[in-house]
Amino acid sequence: MATITTIIPTYQRPRLLRGCIRSILAQSYPDFEVHVYDNASGDETPEVVAQFAARDPRVNYHVHPRNIGMMENFAYGIAQVDTPYFNILSDDDFLLPGFFDAAIDNLTADPEPGFFFGGLLFFDEAKAVAAPVEGWNIEGRVEPSTIFRALFPGNWITWTSSLFRTAAVAAAGGLKPELGYGADVELLLRLAVRNAAIVSRKPCGVMNLHHGSASAADGGQQYSAARILTIFESVENAVELALREGSITQEEARSLRTIIRNGIEWRLFRRAFVLLAQGYRNSAMETAETLEGRCGSARLAAIVRVAANANSVGRLTCAGLRSISRVRGRLRRHAPTDRYREYETLIERVRNDLEPEPSEALGRTMRIAAG
Repeated sequence: MATITTIIPTYQRPRLLRGCIRSILAQSYPDFEVHVYDNASGDETPEVVAQFAARDPRVNYHVHPRNIGMMENFAYGIAQVDTPYFNILSDDDFLLPGFFDAAIDNLTADPEPGFFFGGLLFFDEAKAVAAPVEGWNIEGRVEPSTIFRALFPGNWITWTSSLFRTAAVAAAGGLKPELGYGADVELLLRLAVRNAAIVSRKPCGVMNLHHGSASAADGGQQYSAARILTIFESVENAVELALREGSITQEEARSLRTIIRNGIEWRLFRRAFVLLAQGYRNSAMETAETLEGRCGSARLAAIVRVAANANSVGRLTCAGLRSISRVRGRLRRHAPTDRYREYETLIERVRNDLEPEPSEALGRTMRIAAG
């Protein structure tokens, strides 16, 4: 049996899927399996995977008879894992060299941490736009309350650069697909309630923020006030369960509750203004209602309502927010730091290495011509 399972849920992205699979097969650590879960794409995805499987028996393919939903496909893949470790990779993202080696070396040296979280880079097809681990000031083994605070919503995080202990994820209750796009963050937080982690600043994975990605296409609606509250409440329940089971102490539970409750208000307030900048006034007003009703923050709710009104003040506020958002985006994409230039060079080099071989490109061209 292999040591690592890589889960790749996919839907109608055969070109990007090639690079995703290549990035896994290029890992120097060899003891892994790749499992592609096709959500009824109905395109050339089976052929793409078959080409890799013909050359490497570690590549496996499963297709659903119908589209079961994105997060349900992630959950299905996790449920099939029978190896001690697994990672999850979206079909439009890719791993960086040395990820498996770094993760396995650390997790086998210390049997207690529930997962490895490596350096994660976000890029928007041209520039590196975020490297959240850079700002954490933590590395190596990190205890639960510390990794929980680092992963807490409001930071740029996802599971692209994580390797999980299968037993730890099962003990935490697995993935909750009903939470939508926030299920990845919620799973990481639930793991951090009762598990230490290994953190590495070494870049290990890249999340692609292209216009067709789920994160870019969401338009903010998956992260409504109700959805944010549901995620927080699920994590709060995980804290109470861990306390009852004796996995954490009363003091640790109090610390985690404080982090959660202090974060809800700020997260909702910030989210309301992101929604306004994107033009979603109704969602921003819904968030104001939640701020007042759930958090008792009438003052913050009033600020959001003033900004969301359709009068001249509201229109001016929204126009200002959109301008600020555009300026911040430009500044972020043109960040002059040497570190970001290094990341961009690394991403470009790896992307070039993941380009299809000439024979594959020719075969694809011939199929298109024949069709």
